[in-house]
Amino acid sequence: MNYKNILINIIIVFFSIIFALILVELFLRINNQGPWGTLDHKRNDPTLNKPDPKLGWVPKEGKYSFNAFSPEGNKFEINILPDSSRKVSFYKKDNKEKEQIIFLGGSVTLGWGVNDEQTFISQLQKRTKNYKIKNYSAGGYGTYQSYLRLEEILKVNNKIKTVIISFLPDHEIRNIGSEFWLRTLSKHSRRGYVSLPYASINEKGDLLRKDPITYFRMPLMNHLSVANKVSKKIMQSRLKGNEKNATIVTKAIFESTKDLLENKNIELVVLSLAENSKDLIPYIKIFEKKGINYINCNIKQTEDLTIKGDGHPNQKMHFLYSECIDQKLKKLLIK
Repeated sequence: MNYKNILINIIIVFFSIIFALILVELFLRINNQGPWGTLDHKRNDPTLNKPDPKLGWVPKEGKYSFNAFSPEGNKFEINILPDSSRKVSFYKKDNKEKEQIIFLGGSVTLGWGVNDEQTFISQLQKRTKNYKIKNYSAGGYGTYQSYLRLEEILKVNNKIKTVIISFLPDHEIRNIGSEFWLRTLSKHSRRGYVSLPYASINEKGDLLRKDPITYFRMPLMNHLSVANKVSKKIMQSRLKGNEKNATIVTKAIFESTKDLLENKNIELVVLSLAENSKDLIPYIKIFEKKGINYINCNIKQTEDLTIKGDGHPNQKMHFLYSECIDQKLKKLLIK
């Protein structure tokens, strides 16, 4: 056996693989498909959330102070109560024993970027006499996580009269475990986003629950485009075929939410905060079929209604939301 030739062949193969990987790396970078990279956490914001084995994450009790996102902006404070709800201001003295309206949603409904008293939910409480309002929203939540959290809330809260779940178009990809959304969450893990529960449907169209999933991380993916690309392909394969069912899955979540509440004689209202009223059209038939009330508060988020340097609705827009919701709720509730 000629060991010298074998060694030479091994060396040739090794360097050929290295050369090929270098070419692929260059090709990916030229086509703007770089490494995973790391976020620049210059803001050093406090972590608002804690991991949860079922929900992925929930807000953790505490008082959190954040610096402004721009020189002309304002600092803001978020207070999370022991039940992981955000503090709602303007409670009346006799609100404690009254029936509750609870809100569930993502960061817009949570009121990210504004103080407790400035959220549209606090402003709505200021206008509401006959109900106590609770805000169980969490940054990054979609419809499915709101549904899962509602299940937990119902185990300990028997004063709920109405559940209002907010809807935005991007909630659809959050519901089905999109690779893009999971990657985004993983990159922002300093805020407590660690894993994502998601949903699918079976052949009959019934809702299928999926346990929280974490993003697969290849070694060196922070530095090598090739490693990052492999991780991305693995995650896309694991979540293959779900994105095309985003709207169908979201419909199934709304149906399941309605069924959950109907047995307890609790009213469900879907609140669309999308800029375009047409975004709710795919769901109207299922709402009518299931007897789900819905509210459209379609306010165009112009620059003067946006937190500069962040992009979330500012105090002024939250006030406009509260006016819209108040007017629409008057048709559904006696306040």
